[in-house]
Amino acid sequence: MVELLEIACVVDTGKRAVNDDRAAVNGVFIDHGKCYVAESDEVCLAVVCDGVGGAPFGYKAAQIAAESVSRLYGEELTVRAIRETISSANEKVLAAQKADREHSGMATTVAGIYISGDDCIAFNVGDSRVYRLRTYLSQLSTDHSRKQAQIELGLIPTPGAEAELTRCIGCDNSAPEIVLGFGRVLKDDIYILCTDGVWGELDDDDFIKSLSKKSSIEKAAESLVDLAKEKGSQDNLSIIIIRRI
Repeated sequence: MVELLEIACVVDTGKRAVNDDRAAVNGVFIDHGKCYVAESDEVCLAVVCDGVGGAPFGYKAAQIAAESVSRLYGEELTVRAIRETISSANEKVLAAQKADREHSGMATTVAGIYISGDDCIAFNVGDSRVYRLRTYLSQLSTDHSRKQAQIELGLIPTPGAEAELTRCIGCDNSAPEIVLGFGRVLKDDIYILCTDGVWGELDDDDFIKSLSKKSSIEKAAESLVDLAKEKGSQDNLSIIIIRRI
């Protein structure tokens, strides 16, 4: 029996005037105002990208990154292919920065997952996140921020440290964090990809409660975005939920 993957995605501009977030699932791009819902036979390549807030043309950097990763759809992905694709996206963004002064600050985060049968590869650059919900919620990604670096050193994070990225697409350090899960994708596992406009306002219980209900993952994605806005999110909000059934 072929096990399916249920997929839902929401991208919301939130209170920002411009949407700097981009998302893509299996080669399909999702823009603001759309909830993408689909089923896939055991294979999914999903990515969320968050153009760096306050930097002009962040949305273009996010688009470049999302398009670069999406071109891998249909291939059997390897860690090497992901690293090369992220590096290529970074080169494109850096070239755009040099070509036009107005684009000099453009940059983006990337968080993605490739699921094929029982195997998965999660990857990220920046502070967009990948989670897995099984019996509890686990963060598979690692935040590349000054705040996280200070925490790892045992320091108390300084104010504003969460907004300073130590890696991104569009800077000198774009090396992706990669987590391998060969043979680790189980029935009823749920994977969540989201930008900081979502996770920055929510705690683990918010995710668990929304995803433990009997409602569809489409409703769960919409409710998590709505909850983040209710809790005060001032950012764009993007989330992809993938459940193996």
